[in-house]
Amino acid sequence: MTRLAFVSLFLVAIVVSGALAQGGIGSCCRTTSKTQVHRDSLKSYYRQSRSQCPIDAVVFTTLKDKRICSDLTKVWTLTSMAYLDGKNWQKQRSNIHR
Repeated sequence: MTRLAFVSLFLVAIVVSGALAQGGIGSCCRTTSKTQVHRDSLKSYYRQSRSQCPIDAVVFTTLKDKRICSDLTKVWTLTSMAYLDGKNWQKQRSNIHR
């Protein structure tokens, strides 16, 4: 019985350490929000996929480091992603010309 308990504990430790190495299960969006902030308040975004988390979503980070989990089919999400892509492109271009 103690051998079974040890193996079970070992397997749980492996799963938890793997999840932490990938950003943690706690960092996944489980639902999407209808929150829409002004685009100037957004700092960055990344896409979350079902391969690692429960849902497909776009996760925006605000200037105050708040996370907003958004539905990737919504117009606000798509235009906000395009806005941030354009803003980042302009920054990269200005850094090249310095």
